[in-house]
Amino acid sequence: MSRSSARRAQVEPVAAVVAVLALCLALAAYGAVSEGVLPDRESSAPADQVLDDAVDAATAAGSVVVSPAHLTGDVTPAGYEVSVRLTASERSWTVGADSPPPDATSASRRVPVRVTPEDVQPGRLTVEVWQ
Repeated sequence: MSRSSARRAQVEPVAAVVAVLALCLALAAYGAVSEGVLPDRESSAPADQVLDDAVDAATAAGSVVVSPAHLTGDVTPAGYEVSVRLTASERSWTVGADSPPPDATSASRRVPVRVTPEDVQPGRLTVEVWQ
């Protein structure tokens, strides 16, 4: 075996440090540029999270069926206003503001709704969130 084969695929330590430094600087530059380009996540209304909270609040413990009696507007995050609407079999229940502004962010989900103690119908839970 020749002496040169023992050094194959090795890099000088200074060159390796320079390569790692260049990679770190490139990642930092990418992060700084994308910070100004990408939309701010905090500025958008958290409609999906409010929808999850509204579904959790409207279902009894251990159940997956939404009950209009448990429908609540207590899922409002600080600094926002919320309208929660549940519809099933031509009936509708609303908690919160009745007429949200046109620029409100909304999210909805199909859920089973207990219309009467003996009757469960397919329905839709919709939340609209705005500042």
